[in-house]
Amino acid sequence: MNLRVLKKDIEFLMNDFVSDCLLYNDFSDGKKEEEVVSLIREGIALSDNLNARVNFPKKVVANAKGVEKFVRKEGKEVKAHYKDIQKDLYEGYDKLFDKLSSLVK
Repeated sequence: MNLRVLKKDIEFLMNDFVSDCLLYNDFSDGKKEEEVVSLIREGIALSDNLNARVNFPKKVVANAKGVEKFVRKEGKEVKAHYKDIQKDLYEGYDKLFDKLSSLVK
């Protein structure tokens, strides 16, 4: 998976989730508005976290003196890094959609 597609997936799922939340809020006449707003905030926070991880594929390494510095990941580490992001993306939004579904019931 390339970065452009991953970034678009993050944006698409965030927009889809926020849209569903607002649609539910409109149909429920705002009865559970606080819960919906809380879910939207969680979705946006997840999106921000994932975007930050996509744009910053580096790891922290401490030298002999204990000073930490950022080192760019290479090769298979980078591929595994983006696979983890993709997994967290789908699992995170799946949990959020489940929370929204529980509000509807």
